[in-house]
Amino acid sequence: MGKFYSAAKDRIFYAHHANIDRLWEVWREAHKQQLDIKDPDWLDSFFYFYDENLRLVRVKVGDVVDTIKLGYSYEQVHRPWLNMRPKPSYPPKLARQTLKTKEKNKLEMLSRTHVSSSELDTHGRALDASLTVKVRNHWRKKEKEEEKVIVVHGIEVKGDAYVKFDVYVNLIDQFKISPKFREFAGTFAHIPGGGPGKKKIDLKLGVSELLEDLEADQDESIWVTLLPTTPSCSNVTVGGVRMEYIK
Repeated sequence: MGKFYSAAKDRIFYAHHANIDRLWEVWREAHKQQLDIKDPDWLDSFFYFYDENLRLVRVKVGDVVDTIKLGYSYEQVHRPWLNMRPKPSYPPKLARQTLKTKEKNKLEMLSRTHVSSSELDTHGRALDASLTVKVRNHWRKKEKEEEKVIVVHGIEVKGDAYVKFDVYVNLIDQFKISPKFREFAGTFAHIPGGGPGKKKIDLKLGVSELLEDLEADQDESIWVTLLPTTPSCSNVTVGGVRMEYIK
């Protein structure tokens, strides 16, 4: 599914993307704003594919962004999950006290896997083990529709391998954690698909509500943990972690 030319051969392609399209409509409705792209260069761009009769068809992007024009819409159903927030693995106050205690223990916190600088080694830090970075939390009053994001920048994958790592905030125990807890911020995944050369990429994760739920939104700094979930993460280097505001 990672490559356009072969995506239709994936057995879960249609079911997966039908669900993504449905969630996109939920996202638009929840934000009470028009999120559609207006750029004519994008709308007028086109792609080719073969239809069910093996005929080559050209389709413009602008022809397929409106589900009504495509002849379908989604049933309006109750969504009890929409405003649900996961709970932290530890009570926030206890977690903050534990983190402060660990920070005072220089031998434990300032090791190879726990660093106090959001900028790592000159050539990046290999993710052959979990990595926890102390990141300055630039607190200020948010503007409307503004989101605070964690930026894991300078990610580089060596070779053509599937890699995946999770990102957590103020993590206490990496052996008793999973994405179901509030500390979970998101995931980076790289799907092999061939192609030329290496390039560095950034991962941006919105964390405004997460920091509020962890009672860390006004802290001077937070601890961000990158937790490898595949052995191939030894082929990944990371340039650093920082906080930003985006709209």
